Amino acid sequence: MKRWIIITASLVLLFVISTYFIIPAKITVTRSVTVKANPIAAYRFLSDESNWSRWWPGSVSNKQVNPVFESGGYQFKKNKILYESFEILIEKGERAENSLLYIFSLGIDSLKINWATTIKTGNNPLSKIRRYLKAREIGSQFENILAAAQQHISTVQHIYGIDIRKEKVKIEFLVSAKKSFNRYPNTESIYEMIRQIKNYIAQAQAKEEDYPMVHVRTIDNAHYDVQVAIPVDRNLPATDIFSSKMMLKGGDILVTEISGGKNIADSAMKQMEQFVTDHKYVRIAIPFQSLVADRMNEPDSSKWITKIYYPVM
Repeated sequence: MKRWIIITASLVLLFVISTYFIIPAKITVTRSVTVKANPIAAYRFLSDESNWSRWWPGSVSNKQVNPVFESGGYQFKKNKILYESFEILIEKGERAENSLLYIFSLGIDSLKINWATTIKTGNNPLSKIRRYLKAREIGSQFENILAAAQQHISTVQHIYGIDIRKEKVKIEFLVSAKKSFNRYPNTESIYEMIRQIKNYIAQAQAKEEDYPMVHVRTIDNAHYDVQVAIPVDRNLPATDIFSSKMMLKGGDILVTEISGGKNIADSAMKQMEQFVTDHKYVRIAIPFQSLVADRMNEPDSSKWITKIYYPVM
């Protein structure tokens, strides 16, 4: 009997000693993912807490004020927004863990998101084991959550609200006209300018190559400059009314397509400009809208299809 007591006591002692050697006093949990996205845009997107519910893989409660993000039985609360990083509190049971999610720039269109926390295991052997298992659980949650963030952030449309693509300029020659207005030009005014250009192209026996293009420049609340152009198959002579312009065929141009009226187009243009700034592009010509849908024959502005072009280098 005494022998079994000694063996049992020895095993318990061996177990206690082994926990101190196998399980350290502090366990650092770190997970990371590489994302194909602009680092500045990604940090701006993640800084807005309302965006987190769009990609969070679990549930979100109390969305309006101090939202709580839940996943795998854990609650995650964003405490602080720091420089290129976020302090996130992880809660489950009686103890909470502080963690840091931070962004490393790897290039203009590449970044690394790293998430780390340190868990103290204590001196009690059973507590050490529980805390070790908790560290493994948190590591699994980090992997799951970061994978969801990676998938969402790597899509341009999720970050900017529009799908922005870089293409090559396909047209070369334009015929354009300018006019100033003391009010924002309405559809009829723009299409009257388009009609005049179309007549000139027809008289010159040239061929239209693409949809009409328009650019409106706001001088102040009472003055607007409008430039309208139509791509053609060859260079036409300039007149007192019409100008002949050339585009850098084969050059880089940013393109997006939207459906809707002026407000939606204006919002898309602002996002395009933000994209240009984030990616450090240089504008080499004025951006313009290509009027895919004939607005004179479609009174419902929600059905207006517009392509926005932004020449860059």
